[in-house]
Amino acid sequence: MVSIESIREQFDELGIEPSDEVVNKCIEICINNDITDPVEFVEQWMAYSVSKLSGAEPTVAYLNEMEAHEYTSKARKLTKVSSIAATSGSIGTSPRMDSKVSKITTYRNVDSVEQDVLEMYGCITPKAKKTVSRLQHNVNTPNGVRGGGSGGSPFTTVTYSPLSASSKKNDPDAPSKAGQIVYTYGSAKLLKQFNWLPTTTDEGKEPITIDDDVSLGDRNRRTGAGRGKGIGFTIKSAQFANDGCKYMYDSSYDRVMILGDRIYECGNAICKRVALEAVKPKSHEQPAKNNDEPDVKSNSASALDTPLPVKEEPGSEETDVDIEREEDRLSSWFEGIKVHHVDYPSSELIRVLGRIVVESSSTTTNSSSGTTSDKQVASNRNPTTTSKLSIVDFDEHTLRYTRLDLSKVQVPSWWSLFPGQTVLLEGINPRGTLFSVKQIHCERTLALPRVPSSLDKTLTCVIASAPFTDRDDLLYEKLSSLLVYCSNNPPDVLILTGPFADANCKLYAEVAETFDEYFEKIISTIMSSIGIYTEVFVVSHHDDLVSSFVYPTPPYKVASFYKNLHFLPDPCVFNLEGVEIGITTVDVIKHLIESECTVANVTIGSAPPLGGDKIKRAYGHLFHQASFYPLNPPPEDVPLDVDMLNEFGRLSRVPNIMICPSALNRYVREINGCVCINPGFVDGHSADGSYARLIIQAPEIDEQQQRESQSDSIQPSPASYIACQIVKT
Repeated sequence: MVSIESIREQFDELGIEPSDEVVNKCIEICINNDITDPVEFVEQWMAYSVSKLSGAEPTVAYLNEMEAHEYTSKARKLTKVSSIAATSGSIGTSPRMDSKVSKITTYRNVDSVEQDVLEMYGCITPKAKKTVSRLQHNVNTPNGVRGGGSGGSPFTTVTYSPLSASSKKNDPDAPSKAGQIVYTYGSAKLLKQFNWLPTTTDEGKEPITIDDDVSLGDRNRRTGAGRGKGIGFTIKSAQFANDGCKYMYDSSYDRVMILGDRIYECGNAICKRVALEAVKPKSHEQPAKNNDEPDVKSNSASALDTPLPVKEEPGSEETDVDIEREEDRLSSWFEGIKVHHVDYPSSELIRVLGRIVVESSSTTTNSSSGTTSDKQVASNRNPTTTSKLSIVDFDEHTLRYTRLDLSKVQVPSWWSLFPGQTVLLEGINPRGTLFSVKQIHCERTLALPRVPSSLDKTLTCVIASAPFTDRDDLLYEKLSSLLVYCSNNPPDVLILTGPFADANCKLYAEVAETFDEYFEKIISTIMSSIGIYTEVFVVSHHDDLVSSFVYPTPPYKVASFYKNLHFLPDPCVFNLEGVEIGITTVDVIKHLIESECTVANVTIGSAPPLGGDKIKRAYGHLFHQASFYPLNPPPEDVPLDVDMLNEFGRLSRVPNIMICPSALNRYVREINGCVCINPGFVDGHSADGSYARLIIQAPEIDEQQQRESQSDSIQPSPASYIACQIVKT
């Protein structure tokens, strides 16, 4: 098989260093003439060069001459020989001899002089069948990003075999949906400033069109917004995955220790919140008890919030001392909260701390372990399947775990658990083998987003996520259209998330160049289409052909340097003019929703309780577990490295903007003061593609609010200074 490496290797053995244009031309000649042996082709060139060009080095012009002389001239001679054979058919030629001669074929590795002699005797050289390149230039590709003046797609590449046309045919008479607004978030005043509001809407459904009389690019060019000093960008590279990270070196013991540390850290934060909630009623006047409030909360506060144990003097009774010492040995203190081991037998309310695991599955909703009851409704991916959940103890050395009975949970009314979650449970465990849960604590006191006080100008941002091309071709038509939009309406920031070349797509196996060269061409096309005033951020993905197959994933690398290009790892949190933006390309939201076990303590047929928003619950898990990927174990297609995730996948505080591309429906939600965005995929394959565009301006805060915001007591609404729209491609 002829490839770029094999051609270069054969020329290197002859002391020749061909250019990229020469190598591409060599591969084109080999494909057009069915040459599969690189040695044969290079030897043919050397023979032609020595005999015709006095040993000159290969160029594109010389290669064209060789192809015309060695192959095209032979085709002409073939037609001449066939005409001579037709006229000499009446001069006593034997039909038997004709049948034998017709089966004789010659090949291109025969010397040209010998070839001419053989053709005189009726030997036929098979005519080369030129294969049509699988990447035909697309007439629908926008002119703004066509490369080389050829009028074709700028992302076309040389491939080994032809490609059938794309199966996704668009009706030319059908109206285009490109530019339609799918989702809008933020104040209308901010959107009107940039003409991003549609002219008409249909009662909250998809808006029809966008007013493009004055484009954002024209406005920025007139006012010079965001074009003066550039954009301030900071990211602590030491805190995120990089090339120096080693993965696949963690042992099972290291994983257990890391998961134990996660329980300890997250458990301390949960216990701290529980302790603060128990102290608050004591520091103020006790309000009148609400009859609707469950009794278990007050009981647990009075029975469990006891002071630290004090060592008895030698004169005290030995029985009480032994009991207290034994109980103290089997319990620990986290932020003033007394926590027992999960297998500690007790008929009174106790607290246990640990990590949720899935033990097994059952096909009945009322299992023997009492996971659900008749008055509870479970909403899983499969409602008829209820997982038996267990809890692993906070002490990783003991390897203790206990099954959970969740049929008697009273607080909260709606709860959600998933494998890998750190929780603090209250309940009883009479025999030490089955913990009957009364109350669940899984939330910490969150550090809300910082107000971007250093932001002194309005930022515009476009967010687009892979896939960027259809499954049946490598033309990247939707990405080309997006680049045209960014060229006509240049944003301050363009964020692109991978994979750019999905390893699961079989078409990339036919690319006749290295994956690094192919990725370099993609990045070069993107940067040549984007102006110098747009900062481009490219986030890696573990399924990309040029990335490391591990999550967290180090950033991409290219040989060329672009001043306004920044490669980011997955996941990461970076700062733009005081605005903190968190990104992960793994579909963690979908994974959490599919893996969680959610139950509501309501009777069947009644109204659904609050907290039923699965998107809000999933983001709440990320923030309260302080991790970009708290699910453990992950799905098989996620190459999770526990050590790297513990080091590079933390969420110390809630960012201002959280970008999580997902296969779920597109959305923009405000959760815990954070604007959470799923921009959808640029090429949605089965559905319409989409991307997101943002406007971020300096929040308007008076002096009193500014003093209060510094203490994080009052936060301005993100909708007052952040506006977002999701637009179809």
